[in-house]
Amino acid sequence: MINKYPTVRFFMLIVFAVAVSIPGRLKAQEIVTVSLRAAIDSAMNNNSRIRQYRRAVTEKEYLQKASAGNYFPSVDVMGGFTWFSKNSEVNMSQMKESVDDMFGNYGAFIAKELDLSEEAQEVIYNKIVSGLGKLPAYNVVVDQQNFPNLNVVATQPIFLGGKINAGKRFADAERGYADAELQKITNEITKETFERYFGVVLLQQVVNVRREVVEGMKHHERDAQRAIEIGVIPSHEVLRAQVAVANAERDFTDDMNKLDLARLALKASMGLPDTVEVQVTDSLVFRLVTDESAALRKQAMEQQPLFKMIDQKKMMVQQKHALERSEFMPQIAAWGQYSAFRQNYPVIMPPFMVGIQAHINIFHGAQKFNKLKATRYLEQQVELADKYAHEQVGLWVDKSWREMINKRERYLKMKPTVDLALKNLKINEKRFREGLGKSIDVIDARLLYEGAELERLKSLYDYYIALSDFYLATGNPQKMIDLLSSK
Repeated sequence: MINKYPTVRFFMLIVFAVAVSIPGRLKAQEIVTVSLRAAIDSAMNNNSRIRQYRRAVTEKEYLQKASAGNYFPSVDVMGGFTWFSKNSEVNMSQMKESVDDMFGNYGAFIAKELDLSEEAQEVIYNKIVSGLGKLPAYNVVVDQQNFPNLNVVATQPIFLGGKINAGKRFADAERGYADAELQKITNEITKETFERYFGVVLLQQVVNVRREVVEGMKHHERDAQRAIEIGVIPSHEVLRAQVAVANAERDFTDDMNKLDLARLALKASMGLPDTVEVQVTDSLVFRLVTDESAALRKQAMEQQPLFKMIDQKKMMVQQKHALERSEFMPQIAAWGQYSAFRQNYPVIMPPFMVGIQAHINIFHGAQKFNKLKATRYLEQQVELADKYAHEQVGLWVDKSWREMINKRERYLKMKPTVDLALKNLKINEKRFREGLGKSIDVIDARLLYEGAELERLKSLYDYYIALSDFYLATGNPQKMIDLLSSK
């Protein structure tokens, strides 16, 4: 009695917390009803993988613009400050002999201007050089320890052996490759979303069939119970009906869980948050495909993004070859420079300087030759990859087309089996109600009908999956969306 009231209060607190939290959870779960086209549109806008490759395309766009900047001059500003711990000096011991000779020549020249004889000129020269040679070599001190600098340098490439053009074309090819790769990923996500969307549609119809089977088994259980009460069948017959109900409920629960997982997968493809619950509007309805495989095989060779990617790879390899070849050419550029703080230096240079400079490498250990040869083998690799891709895509188109035909024929030929199983079920149910049949016959007939109906639904789903794979091989999965979205 002492713990009674605290226990009651604790129980009431839990009930209140649950009651408060349930409306919030229900409110947070948003239900979205989507069609196939809406699901694809959501995937195109929100799928993380597509958004990733769109960013890659944007990256290549800016790199493409950056490559065009190589045609323009490069302007650099360089500035700094240098401090010497003491004043710098001119080492006169290394140049005093030249200075003495210079003054001797000056004396001889003056003597010549005064019309003195050559002997007098030589005597004056020797006297001056001899006299200066006796003097010590005093260093000339530069009275400056602080040296600021500020230079503006402009460089304009004139000829780089085709390197700039090759770089621009390489960047263009990279952009084209990124576009083709984005198209490839978009096609794959379209097919993935399609498969997951119709996976939900299939499981919804499977769950409906399972629900009907559960209701049918329960109805038969009630019929068996009444038959036992009036003594038409023995009492153990109801056990078979109860086991059939339990098995049907177990299968129903399993498929409900599969349906929940399929919806989660569809939300992932659509790029929707966990707070959204997805409901689909379509159902599995047969649509006949009238396209010719030969025409679509030709279309695959034109529209398959894989071939566009290889074409851009070829362009990149060609430009890489051009870049390696440019290393054998001279590199010519014009330059100009403006310098500030010139008056702070011992030697005052002019403010502006312009020039042109050429550079060519003569020998680099055969490195350039080997790199150039390597690009030839890279070109052969891409050519072989192109050939292999055409072979595989052709095989892919043919295989997926035959697979689609097989699944379509299987679905169409399942209809008589389903109709016969349904008729057999009705007959056995009627015989049981009239006391002429057994409970096991009704159970077996219903399971036979259930299996045939589910197999036919699965065949229709497999038909559409094979068809989507075929259109993916042709490079145009959008045709599948148009086919199933048309009324």
